[in-house]
Amino acid sequence: MAETIHAGTHAAIHHTVPTTRWRKVLRFHAHLVEMVVVMVLGMMLLAPVWDWVGAAVGIEALLARPDAGAVVMVLDMVAAMTVWMRVRRHGWPAIWEMNAAMAAPFAVLLVLFWMGVMSAGDMMLWGHVLMVPAMAGAMLLRPAEYTEHVHGFDLAWLRNRWPVLLGLLLLAGTIAGGVGGVPTWSILAMALVYPVVGIVRNSIRGRSMVLLQAAGLAVFAGISLLAGVLVGQDTGAYVLAAGLVGHGIWDAFHHRANAVVWRWYAEACLVFDVLLASAVLASTLGS
Repeated sequence: MAETIHAGTHAAIHHTVPTTRWRKVLRFHAHLVEMVVVMVLGMMLLAPVWDWVGAAVGIEALLARPDAGAVVMVLDMVAAMTVWMRVRRHGWPAIWEMNAAMAAPFAVLLVLFWMGVMSAGDMMLWGHVLMVPAMAGAMLLRPAEYTEHVHGFDLAWLRNRWPVLLGLLLLAGTIAGGVGGVPTWSILAMALVYPVVGIVRNSIRGRSMVLLQAAGLAVFAGISLLAGVLVGQDTGAYVLAAGLVGHGIWDAFHHRANAVVWRWYAEACLVFDVLLASAVLASTLGS
């Protein structure tokens, strides 16, 4: 009797293991197909945005270059993948790994293109071909992430990203007015927001925070002054872009620490600063 029960149990286990493995395989491939679809949608939906940016900033010729087009395409895919994977409750390490896997083929092929070893058409073709196995390789680094977890949708995280949308809207308005018309004193104006809001909210507490805010204001005032002196020159545009990136880092610090200003303001300002700096650089390099 005991032998019969043992034999039946063994047969049941032997029968269910292959089913479980096949389910994992199906989930893995379903996730991979999902990622590829998101990647393609990112390219399709964001391409018109780049057309508008190119016309507004005056960098149509720059974006028409094969290497610049490849970089823009990767950025579109990475942006779409990051949002989708986060909404699907994937962990940030898995998201960064997936983004790196998507960019890796083009990082290698671009070097070959610049060396003259590979044509633009071959670079685009093989970049897309190699991207899918690279993504599968990133998934194999964390198999349980894609075969066992039921992720669902984190729509609350998506709703909470409204400051990003605000920053993008402000950026669109600024770019529409002309990147060349961005005043150099805007860096000082943004830097002044922090101590002013801090005083109003009484959120600057402690001697170290007072000194930090004073130092930050002095640094950004100096950058604003230097950019003003060099206005009309490429060097002045580079200084302005560097100041915007520096203020973006300032925003990130305050956002992470939840200090002085509202977190939503720091998040929106971070998006605005970094992307505007990119627009200024692109406009200068494309002119």
